Amino acid sequence: MKSVRLPLIALAAILVAASTFGCAAPAAQGFAGIVSDGEHLYVGSADGQILAVNPSARAAGEPFPSTEEWAYPVTTLVRGTFGCGTSEVASTLYATPVLTDGHICVGTYDGKVLMLDPDARLAGMSFPQLRAGEWMYPRTDDSIGPIVGDPTVYEDKVFVASSVSDRGRTHGVVYALDRAYGDELWVSEHLDGKLWVTPAVSDGVVYVSTFDGHVYSLDAATGETLPWSYEGEFGFVSSPVIVGNILYVGTFNRSLIAVPLGAETKAWEFHANNWFWSTPLIVDDVLYAASLDGMLYALDRETGVARWVEPYDTDDSIAGSPVLANDSIVVVSQSGDVHVVDRASGMGARVPDPTRDRASTVNAEVVASPLYLDGLVYVRAQNNVLFAIDPVARSVAYSFPLDME
Repeated sequence: MKSVRLPLIALAAILVAASTFGCAAPAAQGFAGIVSDGEHLYVGSADGQILAVNPSARAAGEPFPSTEEWAYPVTTLVRGTFGCGTSEVASTLYATPVLTDGHICVGTYDGKVLMLDPDARLAGMSFPQLRAGEWMYPRTDDSIGPIVGDPTVYEDKVFVASSVSDRGRTHGVVYALDRAYGDELWVSEHLDGKLWVTPAVSDGVVYVSTFDGHVYSLDAATGETLPWSYEGEFGFVSSPVIVGNILYVGTFNRSLIAVPLGAETKAWEFHANNWFWSTPLIVDDVLYAASLDGMLYALDRETGVARWVEPYDTDDSIAGSPVLANDSIVVVSQSGDVHVVDRASGMGARVPDPTRDRASTVNAEVVASPLYLDGLVYVRAQNNVLFAIDPVARSVAYSFPLDME
């Protein structure tokens, strides 16, 4: 098994399984991001809730919940020690919610997959409302192992990746669930290495990258491991993304590689000074990749050659993916600085904190990827606050605390 040396970054420390000490349950501190149906924002909060947010109501400062807004706490049962019994605690959400056919699919670090119906959650009904298309997998108290990457919906299936321990080793497992009912369709064989990724699906094939340095291909219909796999010299840290016939993925040796599907060798490799933790953004023929070295790189998608004279330097680690905002690329550093960068030139500037010159834009740590919608960039910070950023005015439009207690 390939050795993996983790950098000294708080991000790695965040991804530790929650444990119970005595009768006290730890607070959830996930870094799920934001998704939108064009009208509402659906946010996975740092304290284990899924919230439906109305941007117009938030901009107007209306009390929450306003029109079509709701909050649903995702919980898990924890068996205590020393006679403490069983308690229900907030789940930890690393995976960003996924929209599918009017529903919201959620994966938890506790090893559950949930399908939520917005109308049923708005009405405050008990979960799951089967007639509304809601379900949970597994339906029992069992779990499938920690889910860190987002679920992937492809045709009538939901694919999730998790990690399981067996005889002292950790293996990756991919699950295929029926999108409408949550029935288990297939479970993959054990794959070498942890799976913290969002599965990529192309032409009926599921691709996952593991900590052990493999990219595996699975038949989306049956779960059968297909003959083609790619083995790198180092483990893979980021989720794969596929455009055309090329798979792009970041490695533990601080590089981003492009591998033609079916090939045994990579097409190109680009080196940085730290990991590419997040999934790159691909717009037309340019790949925008943010690294934990604090740089935003613009690379030719086919050759890996840099498009900008110099990469854009945020002066801090970047854990979340870049987002396209018209003619700009927006990235958020781990310290909470929002940077707006011109796509063509690579020139940009950070958005200042509205109250303190030396503070970061949101004055809080940010790990989740931002979202752009209707002229604003939305950022979910680790202090459990949602920030709306105007990338043109380079200002904070408003903020909204996600803690509903």
